[in-house]
Amino acid sequence: METCPAVERCTFLDMPAVRAENDRLSMTVVPGWGSSVISLRWKPSDTELLRMPPSMTEYERTPLLYGIPVLFPPNRIENGRFTFEGRPYQFRINEPQHHNHAHGLVHDQAWEVGRCWTKGNRAVIETVFSSRGRPTILSQFPHEFTILLRMSIDGASFRQTAEIRNKSTSSFPWGLGYHTTFRFPFGNEYGQERCTLQAPVGKRWVLNDRVLPTGELAHDFRSRGLRDGISVSQFPLDDLFLAMPEDRNETVLTDSAAGLRVTYRADDAFKQWVLHNGDGASGYLCPEPYTCATNAFNLELDPEITGMQVLEPGRTALLFCTIHVEELCSSSD
Repeated sequence: METCPAVERCTFLDMPAVRAENDRLSMTVVPGWGSSVISLRWKPSDTELLRMPPSMTEYERTPLLYGIPVLFPPNRIENGRFTFEGRPYQFRINEPQHHNHAHGLVHDQAWEVGRCWTKGNRAVIETVFSSRGRPTILSQFPHEFTILLRMSIDGASFRQTAEIRNKSTSSFPWGLGYHTTFRFPFGNEYGQERCTLQAPVGKRWVLNDRVLPTGELAHDFRSRGLRDGISVSQFPLDDLFLAMPEDRNETVLTDSAAGLRVTYRADDAFKQWVLHNGDGASGYLCPEPYTCATNAFNLELDPEITGMQVLEPGRTALLFCTIHVEELCSSSD
């Protein structure tokens, strides 16, 4: 029996949250945790696709390794400092071991819940972040801007749309990324050797000991295997790659033991992918789509390579990603 799409207020680990569901998917968003989608559940087999925190203590220990944190801008900025159009910017140093700023301005901020609705087979949740009236943000990034996230489920697909609007009187550089953390393997069986990852990656950015790009791009022997699909069991990944422009800009996670395949697709504005899975045996995988490279605002390279973009006053950037779930036939096992 089909379930009509629905949206409701709820709690997650005692945090105010919003949940939407249909007969195939259920998603939960925690606005107070940077508007992270903290749960995306495949209902036919009651399978959680994202890594969820078991407790508030565990979440606070590593908040970026749960759900879908929003990074604006993504990853690190060297010394937290850059200059754009003659204006110096200083972001807070929140990675003291490398003296960098990491992960942007919005992932640890409370967002406002906007419109929520259902229409046909879709259920939609909107959240909004505004820099207006936030002196901590404006002292680092002196521009009024808004980010509207529209998260929807429709059948077996989740879609996340971001609208970034420059409401200030001057242009600013920007980048967006998602630190998406899948629970992988998806199933409860310990069959990671039967799990594969496909990713549209080409050259790898060479990183220095501060985890910042040197500006050099290197051929990586793993790239071809990742494009074709390989097991990542006991295969540590923590790398930044250029997306391959001739490929579909998507990563595909297949867990044949669980009978599920998840396709994570990003639009062409996302020119970079970070692949991260810790030691390769910790039960998670982060395929992270980025519009720009780490430290892009400081790299003296063509923006076509770094992905750094500029948003003019009054203009809006629109980006989207989708997650589609499909069940594998038994013959594919």
